Amino acid sequence: MENFVKPQFFSFLREEAAAAVQRYSPHHKFMAHSGFGNQFAESTSSSADDVQDPEVSDSESSVVGSVHEERSSGLMRIDEGDKIYGIISNKFLSGLGCFGLSTEITAIHKETCSSFIKQAKLQSFLIFSKAVEKKCGGNANVKYAWFGASKDEINNIFSHGFSHSSNNGAYSQAICISPDDNSHDCLQAAVPDKNGVRHLLLCRVILGKTEVVHPGSGQCHPSSEEYDTGVDNLSSPRKYIVWSTHMNSYVFPEFMVSFRVSSHAKESQRNAVPVQNPKSPWITFPALISALSKFLPPQTVKLITKYHNDHKGRKITRRDLIQQVRKLAGDELLTAIIKSCKNKQQSKGSTGNSSSTSSINFEQRDGRCCACQKSC
Repeated sequence: MENFVKPQFFSFLREEAAAAVQRYSPHHKFMAHSGFGNQFAESTSSSADDVQDPEVSDSESSVVGSVHEERSSGLMRIDEGDKIYGIISNKFLSGLGCFGLSTEITAIHKETCSSFIKQAKLQSFLIFSKAVEKKCGGNANVKYAWFGASKDEINNIFSHGFSHSSNNGAYSQAICISPDDNSHDCLQAAVPDKNGVRHLLLCRVILGKTEVVHPGSGQCHPSSEEYDTGVDNLSSPRKYIVWSTHMNSYVFPEFMVSFRVSSHAKESQRNAVPVQNPKSPWITFPALISALSKFLPPQTVKLITKYHNDHKGRKITRRDLIQQVRKLAGDELLTAIIKSCKNKQQSKGSTGNSSSTSSINFEQRDGRCCACQKSC
């Protein structure tokens, strides 16, 4: 009997969780390392006491913290004049890149944790955060990240949590969420509702110690006890990878941003001036795949070929194709192959003109490696 956990231990956990929830408010402070910095924390200092009792009346809730609570969904609509609204909307729009100018935010909602079940989910997240913090020597590496889905799926996530249907195809045993400065990568998954409104979740995620996980690798858990989650790139990740076994413990959906992307944004993409052959080094995709087959495992080359075929079949965008190739092959190998191709072209006096095949080249801009290409 002495080997069983003593009842006092569970009492301790309950007390710790209750204390954590007591500190939590609808305007919870963004942690300094989350990417939003102290700006959000400063904006919440005046509303730190706005914790609402589930039994508070609707008339009372309508004036607390400039927020209107929607009882049916358990979400609060944040007023546009609230400083938190401005911080989140600016972060969201700046992460959209060129689409930011053509995007209109219609609403931002906040999870209230008004039910006992949702309070328990928050307690679980906080307990796991504390555990990972101790495991990692004092830093749980908690970040904010975006997740795109349909409105129905987002409603299910708020009600029941993430499910296997939320999984990304390239990481079948995990969910993928994008860093807080990269909302653009979630647009494709944000399916418009019947009113043409799209929705993204802004979640808190416990990353702990991360490792690189390649798409299509079939990995379904950390490679060792040393790691907690995965990323596509250690130095500048565009995806956080949380294993399905931990997705409802390490990810807490906190905000929902609803928005519209104007039709002229897509129209401008279609009517853009045709892209000319890039002046920097480039290579056709068939030639690239052939070159990569000399260095990468057959399974990886097969996956790259599949992505290329998906792009030709208009199943994925060109941006998605290039991102997947970079993740699978790595920028170092790609750069070496492209430069080698350029040297061969110059030695043969080639102009590098090939209008009928797709091509890829990389240029360094604003500290990021981006892809410029011809039309397929």
